[in-house]
This record gives sequence, structure tokens and C-alpha cells, in this order.
Amino acid sequence: MMLLDSRSRAFSALIVWMAVIFFFSSMPGANSGSGMTLRFLLERKGAHVFEYLVLSLLAFNAFRLAYPKERSGFHVSLAIALSLLYAFSDETHQLFVPGREGKLTDVGIDLIGIVIGMVVAHALAGRKNRTSSPLPPKKSGRANTSNV
Repeated sequence: MMLLDSRSRAFSALIVWMAVIFFFSSMPGANSGSGMTLRFLLERKGAHVFEYLVLSLLAFNAFRLAYPKERSGFHVSLAIALSLLYAFSDETHQLFVPGREGKLTDVGIDLIGIVIGMVVAHALAGRKNRTSSPLPPKKSGRANTSNV
């Protein structure tokens, strides 16, 4: 049995999560109407935030492992770009699903999840860098004369 390296596992998890989003977006929906309750809307839009928060974190992790020499900001930028492109493609896909609508406002809601995910990822990456890579010792301007 061949084991996947961490980079392959990270990209596999990302692709699986994208497939999960695609699956849920493929489910025919009831037409939006005046019968929607506030709770229903919060649950539905909360699902958008959650889906894209997870997607952005998985993308960040995959890009972090794929480009280990790059700074965290590079990984954040790639994760935001991929997640946002996927949000647009997901809403476009929903235009062809019976009872579903592709909405630009949903992309905006997805963006909320993406931003939350990237704030968390960037904070965790900064924390990890501070604890795992201590600063080199400070150099003083004078020569060490204690052993002379």
C-alpha cells in the first residue's frame, strides 16, 4: 500500500472538500419564496460561511506545504484566489440546477467565510513561526573580550 506524503494528503483533502461543496450545490432546491424564515436563512447562509471557511483553510494548508519557502501572505493570497474562484464557479453551477439560483450575494457570503478562515490561518502561521523559529541571538557592537 502506497502512503501519500503530507502535500498529497493536503491536496486530496482540498479536492474532496470541493467535491462535497459541489455535491450539496447539485441538490435540487425549493424555489426561494416568502415562506423562508429567519432561522432557515441563517442556517443556509451559515452553511455558506462554514463551507468556504473550511475550503480556505484546506487551500491554505495545501499551498503552505506545496510552497514551504514562501511567506504566509503568499499562501493566504493563493487560498483566497482559489476559494473565491470556486465560489464563483459554484454559483454558476447552481444556475443549471433545478430550484437553485446562482447569486452574487452568496459569493459575498462565501467571502466572509474565506476571510475568517484566512485570518485564523495567518494568525496560526504567525504563532507557529514565533514558537518554532526563535530569533537568532542579538549581535552586540563590541567584540567579546572576556577570553583574552
